[in-house]
Amino acid sequence: MKKIILSTLYLVTLSLFLGCSARQANRPVVHHPQNPDTAVVYMTQEISPAALVRIYEALGRPATGRVAVKISTGEAGGHNYLKPELIRQLVNQVNGTIVECNTAYPGKRNTTKEHWKTIKEHGFLDIAKVDLMDEEGDFTIPVEDTTWIKYDRVGSHLKNYDFMINLAHFKGHAMGGFGGVLKNQSIGVASAAGKAYIHSAGITENTTTTWLHTGNQDGFLESMAAAAQAVHNYFGGERILYINVVNNLSVDCDCDSHPAAPEMNDIGILASLDPVALDQACVDLVFNYPSKEGDDAAALIERINSRHGVHILEHAAQIGLGSRAYEIVSIDGEQMLEQLNAQGLSLLVRNHGVTTCHENRGVQDLLTLVETQPERLQGAVVADKLIGKAAAALMITGGVREVHTNLICTPAREMLEKAGVQVSAAQEVEMILNRDKTGQCPMDRRINDTDDPAECVAILKNK
Repeated sequence: MKKIILSTLYLVTLSLFLGCSARQANRPVVHHPQNPDTAVVYMTQEISPAALVRIYEALGRPATGRVAVKISTGEAGGHNYLKPELIRQLVNQVNGTIVECNTAYPGKRNTTKEHWKTIKEHGFLDIAKVDLMDEEGDFTIPVEDTTWIKYDRVGSHLKNYDFMINLAHFKGHAMGGFGGVLKNQSIGVASAAGKAYIHSAGITENTTTTWLHTGNQDGFLESMAAAAQAVHNYFGGERILYINVVNNLSVDCDCDSHPAAPEMNDIGILASLDPVALDQACVDLVFNYPSKEGDDAAALIERINSRHGVHILEHAAQIGLGSRAYEIVSIDGEQMLEQLNAQGLSLLVRNHGVTTCHENRGVQDLLTLVETQPERLQGAVVADKLIGKAAAALMITGGVREVHTNLICTPAREMLEKAGVQVSAAQEVEMILNRDKTGQCPMDRRINDTDDPAECVAILKNK
């Protein structure tokens, strides 16, 4: 079964979550996925150790040799960093070493001694080898763009690795607007002195005085882009890959010991071989988020805009690090359908990092979700044993984005596709039969006279 490709144009017109056009005026850029330079960004709405491994494997670039897994170990007191239990399976599968560098700001990670304490307290030593790459000094690697910085100063232990997995937590950032793989690779791989050099846009490497030279915001963002490109080039562009876990979406970074609580729900995990496309896709998901009371992207959008955060993407693309045009390829469908069939389930719903399993026959579970938990369906990926017209109407009304099934009837497929829902089916038939296989499914038969999803659902509710 082919994987579903969701174009960026689709994200613009319908938003990632069907039926929602919130925040369209705030969207930072319009993409053109028909461009031959379009990058592929893989996505899963499941946030789990297994999903992290699946999206790594979807990239088709096996990590070989001595593998560095670059994460943020998180400031002491913080709690939004990627947890050891989430990343352990991936790190162990690639026999990787978790790598970090000391910070340039006062805190519990600005000295090697204190940083090791934080690493231990956060549980990373329990799952894998950990390396503070600037513990024994640093060295410089060349940058292509010398507008502000003339080199990138990175931890000396970077020399010990053949391959890097840039595993970032996508969220807001007090200075950069947002932090994703570009920040994780620039500021994150730089030594403490290198961080000061980037933050000051090439003025100083002194971690004490650098904060007196942070007025050049665009220079700082462009310096990050240049440093990220330097690390990309250091690994030849072919021995590195990029993953963003889009959860715990606070406006504050994991470097904050007291981050603001997230005001919006989790989105999923995205990955690409192109770091610019990956961060761009994540930014777009935030800017096009279907906000509502209690689940609102407004604060994070404001944080990104107020720091001119999108400029790092503009400059990174300008200097040739990657492309801002992309297509999102969902990896959820095939795995969900396999799970549904293996476990004898009738319905799987995946949304906001959570997968729920359902076992009732017919459309009862969908009807219950529409009536009592509509947020579970809004923007969801769904795997269903079979889909008739009644199920299709409920999915459309609920705002489902993508469906996968063993069997679908033609009217259901046509209704879903007309509503913009992505459909993947192993088999298509003229109609869904009743359980005795003597005629049409009774639920579908009741709505034969209308093709309007809302009218169909009203009829079903009045049963």
